[in-house]
Amino acid sequence: MSASFVDQVELARQLEVDLEQYPEERGEILLEAAHAWQRAGEYDRATELLGEVIALGWEDGGAARVALADLLFELDRVEEAAAQLAALRRERPASVMPYHLAAELVEDRGDLNEALIWFTMAASRLTEQEMAQVEELGLLSYAHSILAGRRRVRRALGMPDDELDALVVDGDGPFFDDLDRLTESAAAGPREVRILFWPRPEIPRAHERWPQLLERATADTALLDRERANRELSESGVTRIVMVPLTVAALTDFADQTGADPVEEATRRACMDRVVADGGAVSWPPPRNAPCWCGSSLKYKKCCGRPNL
Repeated sequence: MSASFVDQVELARQLEVDLEQYPEERGEILLEAAHAWQRAGEYDRATELLGEVIALGWEDGGAARVALADLLFELDRVEEAAAQLAALRRERPASVMPYHLAAELVEDRGDLNEALIWFTMAASRLTEQEMAQVEELGLLSYAHSILAGRRRVRRALGMPDDELDALVVDGDGPFFDDLDRLTESAAAGPREVRILFWPRPEIPRAHERWPQLLERATADTALLDRERANRELSESGVTRIVMVPLTVAALTDFADQTGADPVEEATRRACMDRVVADGGAVSWPPPRNAPCWCGSSLKYKKCCGRPNL
C-alpha cells in the first residue's frame, strides 16, 4: 500500500469528519473528499459523494457534475461522462465556475470545439463587474482566466482574435524554474517571477513519458512544496508570481514543431513563452473561491490555499 494512497484515504476520512463541524460548507467538503477518494482509487466512494453534492445543487452541484464526468472519463466510461456534461448544460447553472471547469476538462481531453462552447458559455455569464476587473486587474482576475482559455482554444482552432480575445493580457517578465534562483532574484528587490509547473493531472503522465524530468509520479508533496515556496517568495518581497502550467501534450507538440528535445530546459522555457502568449498563465494566489492553481478543480481555499499548510 503506497504512502500516497494512505495519505489520500486519511485526508478523505478527515474531511468527512469535518462535515459535522462545518455543515454550512457541506458541498465544498464533500467535493474535496470525493477528489481525495478518487486519487486513492476508491471510485465508488468518490461517485457516491459526488452524487450527494449534485443533489445539493447550486454552484457546488455544478462543480460536482464536472468532477463526476472527470472521474468517469478516467474510468473510460466516456458515454456516462458525456451524459453528466449534457445534464449540466440542461441545468444551466447561474454560476460561471461549472462552465469554466467543464471547458478545461474537455480541452484537456483534446476536444477543442466542445471546449470552445463551454468557454464561451462561461464568458457569457461574466457580470459587468467581473468584466471590468479584467481591465483593472488583468491576469489577477478570475474572468481573465476564462477569456484567456477561450482565446487559447480559438487560436488552436485557427480562428482570428475577436473583441473578447483582445481583452486578454499577455504576461511578460523573466522565466524562473529553479527555487534557488527565484529566492536569489527576490532578494534583489520586488519583481515578477514566472514558475513553470506540471498541474496535478499532468504529473503522472509526465513521469511516465519523461521519468528523467520527474522522479516520482505523485503530485501532493511537490505541489504543496510549491505553494509553501510561493508564500515565502511573496513574503520576501516578490510582488507578482505567475504560474505557467505545462502539459505533456503542449510540450510534445512544441517539440515536434520545433525539432527540439523536450528534456532540455531551453525547450521547456521556449514552450513556456508560448503558453504565456496564449493566455495560459495563472496568477498566484488565485481568489479564494476560484479554482486552485494546481489543477485539482477544487477551490483554492479548499486546496493549496488552506491557511494551515
